[in-house]
Amino acid sequence: MFKFTDLSDNDEFKAEDYRLNPKEFFEKRRTSRRPYVFDLRSANDYELSHLPGSHNLPIEHFENSIYQMPFSGDILLYGGENGEVLTAAEILYDNGFDTFFYVDSYLSLFNQIDESYVVIRDEAREKIQSQLNANPELWGVEMNVEVKSPLKGIYSLDLIQVPEKGEGFIHLDKDGIRIRISSQSIPFLEGTELIINEEEELEARNPQMSITKLSGSIEDQVQQLLVDQVNPMVAAHGGVVSIHAIEKTDVYLQFGGGCQGCGQIDVTLKQGIEVMLKESIPEISNVYDATDHAGGTNPYFQ
Repeated sequence: MFKFTDLSDNDEFKAEDYRLNPKEFFEKRRTSRRPYVFDLRSANDYELSHLPGSHNLPIEHFENSIYQMPFSGDILLYGGENGEVLTAAEILYDNGFDTFFYVDSYLSLFNQIDESYVVIRDEAREKIQSQLNANPELWGVEMNVEVKSPLKGIYSLDLIQVPEKGEGFIHLDKDGIRIRISSQSIPFLEGTELIINEEEELEARNPQMSITKLSGSIEDQVQQLLVDQVNPMVAAHGGVVSIHAIEKTDVYLQFGGGCQGCGQIDVTLKQGIEVMLKESIPEISNVYDATDHAGGTNPYFQ
């Protein structure tokens, strides 16, 4: 069992040691091997808008939930405008946690975006600038991310004419090139590179967050989907999904961790994973569960 060490009597809590600016927060979320993001706002605020993959834990319930916190990985906190993060950070500190970080507020994550979030490689810059110079009607580029899981998405990049004014987008100027970005793409923006890919085409790519094009055998493609999209989703429940077998066009999956013995597994498989696999890989005929759920336990749903 994890032993908590009370540091409150040995050291003074220094909030600035754990504070990140928005860019640092997004970078930590992107690069951490095990990021656990907690939204300390009310359930209503969370329902209206939240970071993909974040867990809603209103500050009034935070201290009572301390013993359910992850013992490994990076805990990332954000809240409202009332200083909830400072209260939560000190509670974590007093209970011996040391790999936690916070950002001032949820709104700050979206209000302090700047051009440093994006890198334009030289070849991409030259190609974009050349096309802008050749066609005066072009305004710049638009980047969108189709979110597929808490930390994965499909990135798209297009040259566009002067966009209509409206909500739901931000505009950046990077190296003289104007970039239009949809609001839903902001959590996936930090670390993005505009490049020329292997096909000599313009592409937006994020080393940790981009979903690459499916290729190879059915097994290769299923494995890629499990890694890029399925497991990041079920990881929040302590679960993991792997390939048990593939027979012609039938896929047999193995559910482990928190998924084994889960009473919601039929919903997860039929309404989630099976639909995703069949939509992404049309060659697949059927998806089956090959797990011995009687041998598993799932405290997440108990």
